[in-house]
Amino acid sequence: MDQSASVFSLRGSALYVSFKPSLKCTPIQFPKTNPEFAFVIAQSFVAADKHTTAPVCYNLRVVECTLAAAFLAKVFGLKRTLPSDSSPLGISLRGFHDTYFEEKEGVADNTKASTQEFKEQLQKLVQLAGDYLAQEEGYSREEICSILGMSEEELNERFMSKFPVRADRFMLRQRAVHVFSEALRVLEFRELLSSGAEDIVQKLGDLMNETQESCSKVYECSCPELDELCELARSAGSAGSRLTGAGWGGCSVHLVPKDKVEKVTKVWEEKYYRKRFPDITEEKLKAAIVVSKPGSGSTLFKVTGEKVV
Repeated sequence: MDQSASVFSLRGSALYVSFKPSLKCTPIQFPKTNPEFAFVIAQSFVAADKHTTAPVCYNLRVVECTLAAAFLAKVFGLKRTLPSDSSPLGISLRGFHDTYFEEKEGVADNTKASTQEFKEQLQKLVQLAGDYLAQEEGYSREEICSILGMSEEELNERFMSKFPVRADRFMLRQRAVHVFSEALRVLEFRELLSSGAEDIVQKLGDLMNETQESCSKVYECSCPELDELCELARSAGSAGSRLTGAGWGGCSVHLVPKDKVEKVTKVWEEKYYRKRFPDITEEKLKAAIVVSKPGSGSTLFKVTGEKVV
């Protein structure tokens, strides 16, 4: 997705990227609003050290999402093996999504479902994940093995040998609910951009806020510093604030009406940067906050040389 965004983006547009049945990138124009809005990027200065924290953060989420897909496939008695894809462990919640609707609801090829059909499917999957992955406290290895019909040794070999993972319980419900609901928010964001709705900036912002809440409380990939940046921005007029990237540190992105940008940056400076980093330099402070608009992707210039006369 990141690579597609860096190449196919068009100035002033959002980019909707889909990978099934093949890679497709659709630019969607941002509407004109009054007041205009900007995307403001704020650096938390928290380093997400994947080498150290991956076994309980990034790697663990990959395993939990994969296990949730395998678990749901067993719970619903899917006859077909989930399709192999490019996800790190070979199967994914998207593979479960397509297989479920093809087997259980007679869809011939779910990769060709319309946007509206896909949206309705995601709404159903959010409900199903909540209902059938019922244990809020997570699942032990023993409980997962019982459903999947494999030994703990087989479980560890299949799902936990490719990269290091540490966990006693796996939060399958929360991770699946986040993935399906986040995919649904993407479609709702896309729909809003073309809707001509009143208060569109706030409605777009509400979706970003829902994402941050889910990242913080459901997928658990935020951190106190990112949460604080988002809370401060909203208190100063940001319509929507969320982390960006993998999480556990790094940057946050904020949808801010232009007449509120100065207030938002000031509250960050006073209550976050100078408070947490008393010795921060003006140069580093200036680099911490970037006011931006959606820009174009990379461009290839073919240099053929000058014609010599």
